[in-house]
Amino acid sequence: MDELTAATDRLAVGFNGLPDDVTHRQVLTALKRAAPYIGITPRLVFFIDTLMSWSRPVDWSAGQRPIVFPSNEKLSRKLGIGVRQLQKTLTNAARRGLIAHKDSANGNRIGARGKDGRLVYAYGIDLSPLGARYHEFVQAAELGAAADERIDVLRKRLTAARRRIHSLAQLVEDERIEGIDAYLAVEISQLATRQMRKVRDETLLTACVEQIEARAEELGKAVTSVLEGRKAHQIEEKDSPSGEPGDTHNTTTNQPLTAKADYSSGFPRKSSRTGYDVGCERPQTEVEADLEKHGVDPDFIATVVPELILPHVTRPTWGELIGTAERLVGQASIHRSVWHEACRLMGQKGAAASVIATAHKHSRGDVDRPGAYLRGMNKHAAKGSLNLGRTFHGLKDSARVEGMRSLATGNDPRSIGQLAAAALGRARAGGHRAL
Repeated sequence: MDELTAATDRLAVGFNGLPDDVTHRQVLTALKRAAPYIGITPRLVFFIDTLMSWSRPVDWSAGQRPIVFPSNEKLSRKLGIGVRQLQKTLTNAARRGLIAHKDSANGNRIGARGKDGRLVYAYGIDLSPLGARYHEFVQAAELGAAADERIDVLRKRLTAARRRIHSLAQLVEDERIEGIDAYLAVEISQLATRQMRKVRDETLLTACVEQIEARAEELGKAVTSVLEGRKAHQIEEKDSPSGEPGDTHNTTTNQPLTAKADYSSGFPRKSSRTGYDVGCERPQTEVEADLEKHGVDPDFIATVVPELILPHVTRPTWGELIGTAERLVGQASIHRSVWHEACRLMGQKGAAASVIATAHKHSRGDVDRPGAYLRGMNKHAAKGSLNLGRTFHGLKDSARVEGMRSLATGNDPRSIGQLAAAALGRARAGGHRAL
């Protein structure tokens, strides 16, 4: 006997039956709902549930005591544990304010019921503390559920801030912005997400979320400031490219219109409505010229995003990549007008490469809205500032960095498509050596 079990005994003595509109099964349900919030383990909940199976509704009425009297051997069989472990469970339940003991003179559990089902006498395990704490259980369950909702909102805010930081860091890399340490913000946000995964302290969680959101906002302002400065500089150059007053800037406006190509054997034929020919090896737009300058061809794209390439395709062609991009446009819910605008500004090859890069970033969680991201790429292409070749090299470098990190953690971050592509590459190399 200690202070905790003595307090439980006082609860049992003060119990005088459940209200008329409450049953002992409702008491058990309230305990189950409140258990995670008051420190009651699932094992103890199962133990109480088992004891309740020997109790009857009449035992919980006024003037009665809900006492059950199964032997330790019977309880051990029901619970699937040893007698020694059962004794520890009984002690723990008493200290937790769930049960009390009413002992007989010889210490045996025994009882008898009359014809009306009421207990004539009973010595054993008293469940009265559960009835005395019914309203406490109900209130704890309600408060805990409300806290869960608030914590879920905080976790969603933390995830949104982490994703925004990740997207801004990718933008810093794509635009080659110097002077902004975006990757430090990425590492901090990822560390905060991992550490807060099981935290239920709302004060601590709120402070962490506000700090990460503030860091995301600060990073967003820094990136926006740099991009607006570049935009203003480009406008000045277009207004007076030679630096002379009144000089005008000539721009090329004969970009090919959207090509509605007919597909045959996975390769589109020349569109009869425009002068764009996807079979032409020479670049036909500035974006395609940038891809060729950086050595980004179908084979290069397949090595960077193998999970997006169809399994039966061994060496993809531009025609097959355009077909893949058409499929990804529908899967990623990109509006068709945005895809047609990309074809008009970048050519079909450049548009296909842009869609594939966008879908890859979306699958990694770097891009939340693929349609909006592709629309932004269209704006950069219209200004002549889209560096799609460097984007693909950045994706390749990122995959290499993740591979190096996996060596330290022992995990393989590659997708199934990447693993399959690597295996296929090794198989090809082995075949060449055999030849």
